[in-house]
Amino acid sequence: MIKEPLYAAKCIFRHSQLKPLGDKKYVYEERIILIKADNDDEAISQAEKEAKEYADDGTKYLEFVDVFNLYHYILTPGSELYSSMRSSDCEPDDYLSKYYDTGYEHSRGS
Repeated sequence: MIKEPLYAAKCIFRHSQLKPLGDKKYVYEERIILIKADNDDEAISQAEKEAKEYADDGTKYLEFVDVFNLYHYILTPGSELYSSMRSSDCEPDDYLSKYYDTGYEHSRGS
């Protein structure tokens, strides 16, 4: 049994060696990793350390980290791994277009 709580930690990076899509200038990556830590501060510290190790000459860590406590010690299909909330004036289609489905995603779903 895992004694420490688990956290999902999201860090954001900018890649300079990847080619942007369309007329865009940069490629950004939102990367979520699993962390074992006793509290939020320790999870943030570990995530920042890992992000700095992940970054290299072509990948810049943008000093942004957000952690989410995984309250379930046993992860199963359907377990919530990450959640983030944002206030916005956008209607649903506009919100998705502005933040998640811009047409410039480097993903399997696009």
